[in-house]
This record gives sequence, structure tokens and C-alpha cells, in this order.
Amino acid sequence: MSKTNIPATRLKGRDFINLGIFTVIFIVLFMVCIMVMSMTVYTQPFGAALGALIAAPVYMLLRAKTPKTGAILIFGILFALVMFAMGSGWPILVSVVIGTVLAELIARSRKYTSYIAGSIGYAVLMASTAIGSYVPLLTMKDYYSRLAATNSIDNEFMAQLVDFISGPYLILAVVVTVITAICGTLLARGIFKKHFVKAGLMKEVK
Repeated sequence: MSKTNIPATRLKGRDFINLGIFTVIFIVLFMVCIMVMSMTVYTQPFGAALGALIAAPVYMLLRAKTPKTGAILIFGILFALVMFAMGSGWPILVSVVIGTVLAELIARSRKYTSYIAGSIGYAVLMASTAIGSYVPLLTMKDYYSRLAATNSIDNEFMAQLVDFISGPYLILAVVVTVITAICGTLLARGIFKKHFVKAGLMKEVK
């Protein structure tokens, strides 16, 4: 795709400020959801699903405010680094970065103006987050047991989680994450149309 086919989308100072603010809000909401769902081994694999739903309006508002090249990449890399720094392990870092690149490419394919493309990209990013967060619990049990010890996570809880986790349950968790991510973007669109578009604060995105 040539550069002439894409509108001027270079990030400016105000865009970086918006990125910083929305990224922090998104991470806070997402991590709160993770902590809430981590109260039991049965709900823990659905933490990303709840986070994808609750934090979706923040992500879509960020997309609406900064529909420019690299905005998704910066957001996703920051998100991945924070998750990694909080002790989630290197698989989450790799998985979220891959999901971020895919989300950026999906948005770019529609010149950063399509709400549908933004929604699909968000679902891909959240699915990647769920995969990086939970699938290694099944395939890298020893690694996550050691990681839990360094993060002061209760050893008994981690042992129960590792014993409980199964392939079908994780597939269900990823599928539910995709569904809640899409539902979250639909919710965000309704909120934007009712409050922001009518107030003239933003244009409705098709």
C-alpha cells in the first residue's frame, strides 16, 4: 500500500499525551478485572475476558482520538511491557506484541477510519493477551510455578490452578475473550453515539 493511499497520520505531541492517558486508564481497568477474576481457580482464566469487556470503551476512545499510524503499536507495546513487568512472564510479552502488530495492520488496511476494523483488531489483541496469559499454564507448568514463587503468589493457589487448567477450558476462555471484546466495542459505540457524537465532541465512525 502506498503512502498516498493513507491520510496524514503522523503522531503529534497531543497524540502522545492522549496515548499515555488512555493507556494508563486501560491498564488499570484491565488489571483490576484480572485481580477480581483471580479470586478462584475457576474464574482466573476469564480475567482477560472481563478486562476485554470493561476496558473496551477506553481502547476504542483512544482509537477515535488517535486514528494514526503507530498509535496501536505504542499502546500495545506499553501494555505488554507493563504486564511483563508485573510478573506475567515472557510469553505474555511476546503474545501481546504479536497481537498488537496484527491489530495495527488490520486498522491500517482500512486507513485507520473503520470502526469494524478497530473492533476486529481489538478482539485479536485481547485473544492474544488471553493466549499469552493462560495457555503457558498448560504448556509451561514448571516455568509458571517458578514464576509464581518469585512473584509471591500463593504456591497452593498456583498448584491448584495448574492442576485445574485443561486444553478445552483454555479454548473456552479464549473464545469468551473474543466475544466479550466484540461486545465491549459495541457497547463503546453505543456510548460514543449517545454522549460524544450528539454533543459534537467526536464524529461517528463507520
